[in-house]
Amino acid sequence: MDDLNKRVLSVMEKKLLSKSAFANILDISLPVLTHIGSGRNKPGIDLITKILTNFPEISPDWLLLGIGTMKREQINKPDISLELQKLTDLSSKFPDFNQNASKILEYHAILLKEILYLNELNPYLKAIQNNSDYFSLELAQLKDDLIIKVKD
Repeated sequence: MDDLNKRVLSVMEKKLLSKSAFANILDISLPVLTHIGSGRNKPGIDLITKILTNFPEISPDWLLLGIGTMKREQINKPDISLELQKLTDLSSKFPDFNQNASKILEYHAILLKEILYLNELNPYLKAIQNNSDYFSLELAQLKDDLIIKVKD
């Protein structure tokens, strides 16, 4: 029997599965597995793919080439829980930040409208000022005229 056939059967044995249970998991017929077990047939790429898909902890290098161990090496992942917590804390502040920024922009828009409105009123205010100055001069003139008439 070929070493590849032995490694396929080793997966079944390591998982403590019967031939029929292993065949069911891999969605192959029991005779196909029996022929692999007897050495009559070699496992095809379809069967290898099914094994690696259904048992992701199996090392492809070991299954195909016999290199390394049956199980994939676990990659030591750094502990990023503290960073994740900081991100969670920071992201929880964003709704308040966005809400406050929206309010500031809203007030800014209101103030800008008021400034523009005041600028539009500026010519009218100048006209009123000019009229006020004119009326003040007229009033002063009338007062002077009345004082002169009263003295005469």
